Amino acid sequence: MPPTVLLAALGASALTAIAVVAGTHLGPVALALVGPAALAGAAARRRIDAHQAGLLHLAHVDPLTGLGNARQLRSRLAYELARHRRMRRRLTVFVLDLDGFKLVNDRFGHQAGDEVLREVARQLKRAVREQDTVVRQGGDEFCVLAPETGWREAELLAERLGYAVARAAGGLPGLSASIGFAVFPDEGTTAQVLMSRADANGADAKRRTRQARPEGEGRQKLSRVA
Repeated sequence: MPPTVLLAALGASALTAIAVVAGTHLGPVALALVGPAALAGAAARRRIDAHQAGLLHLAHVDPLTGLGNARQLRSRLAYELARHRRMRRRLTVFVLDLDGFKLVNDRFGHQAGDEVLREVARQLKRAVREQDTVVRQGGDEFCVLAPETGWREAELLAERLGYAVARAAGGLPGLSASIGFAVFPDEGTTAQVLMSRADANGADAKRRTRQARPEGEGRQKLSRVA
């Protein structure tokens, strides 16, 4: 069968493959024989790849705040745990709960609540280092993954995160944060254990702060694990 007849009988995807292989050996002549169908197929493939990449990005992003979501946290935490096991370095996971956020929604409406969440996200991003990952788990819960961070660094970062939430709260009454963290490998070696421990530490901090607060004192204080 003459080459031109064979090429005419092939579809765009097959022609694209031929263009890649033949073009490597024969240069512009082979590409000219393949013709516009191959180029159209390659362009379509690029569009599909770009669309799939966009969908993958959206699947890992919280649409309200632009932060990563729980799926991104799971993926990133798995990667960092494997890396820190090899390096034998510490890694810290933070869990932040906004206390009093329901009151903000009830009093000022959900649009105001959404803006508070967006501002909390912005302030948290400003408070962390470039290598840290901030995500919104959902609702009023945020998480921070801090690579190569031990106990002392974790305490300092928890303090910065607390101030970040306070800045985001502004003058809103009753809004504060409970922050708990867990350090790998000291408090756990798996993602599930670390997340559970950080969450429990945050709950303990909230309870201790409530017990220590005098009657009638405002709720603008930060709760965290010391």
